[in-house]
Amino acid sequence: MGKCWEDKCTKCGLCCHEKAVYGRNLVIDLDSWCEFFDPATKQCKVYSERFVRCARCQKMTRLRAMFASYLPETCGYVAWARKHHLRFAERRFIRFIHSKTCPSEDSDEPLYDTFRA
Repeated sequence: MGKCWEDKCTKCGLCCHEKAVYGRNLVIDLDSWCEFFDPATKQCKVYSERFVRCARCQKMTRLRAMFASYLPETCGYVAWARKHHLRFAERRFIRFIHSKTCPSEDSDEPLYDTFRA
């Protein structure tokens, strides 16, 4: 897989954020990202060296595009897998949270925005 495969990336940057799967929910923390992620450009500052410099960075493979339930439906690789009827991961509700600006537990403010992926 080469440049053509990497061109499927929509450069959303969501794969660089902390995320967790809780049952049917995919929670993405928009305030927590990899130390090499530039939030202004949504690009990796060390892209060509990312697998060497960042132990958490995982290469996007066809198998991940097909089966990884932690990837949002907006991901270009997921779109490719859906287009070719190769997406087998369970659909999840996506919840975006802001851990640094999250209201207290006593607040009536919503903790996140939700939409079905």
